[in-house]
Amino acid sequence: MSVFPSIADQDRAIRASWPSFRLVERSERAATWLGTLKPFMLAYEVQVSYQVPLVVERIAPLQQQPEVRVISPALRRRPGDGEGPLPHVYVDRAGDPVLCLFDHETGEWTPFRLIAETTIPWALDWLGCYEGWRATGRWSGGGRHAEPPAAKEAGR
Repeated sequence: MSVFPSIADQDRAIRASWPSFRLVERSERAATWLGTLKPFMLAYEVQVSYQVPLVVERIAPLQQQPEVRVISPALRRRPGDGEGPLPHVYVDRAGDPVLCLFDHETGEWTPFRLIAETTIPWALDWLGCYEGWRATGRWSGGGRHAEPPAAKEAGR
C-alpha cells in the first residue's frame, strides 16, 4: 500500500474541484486526465499525466511530478521572435512542450500533495502568464526554470 494519494484519491479530488476534467487512461499507479482551462482569452485543452511513485526515498521531483501538456490550441512562439523558445517548458522525447509549473528546489510539489490543489491551478496560472507573454513579450510568472537531469549531465 502506497503512502501517497492513490490514483482514485487524485481522481476524486480532480473531479470535485475541476469538473471539466475527465479520467481518460488509468492503471493501478498511473493516470491521464483531459480537461479545459480558460485563464483569460482562450480555452485550452490540457492533459495531465501522473504516476504514483513506489518508494518514498530519493524522490526526484522532476521525474515524479505530474506532466502537463497543452493539447489545443498548440502553444506558439511570439510573432516576430523567430525561433525563440517558449518560456518555462521542458521538451519531451517527441519534441513536445511539457509545462514547467514550479521550482523543484522549493519543495512546492511532492507526491503527498493532490494534483487538484497544485498542478491544475498552477497550469491555469501558467496559461495566464503565457497569454501575457504572447501579448507583451514579458513572462510575469517568475520562477526558476530547472534543467532536466539529462540536460545537466550533457553539459558536464
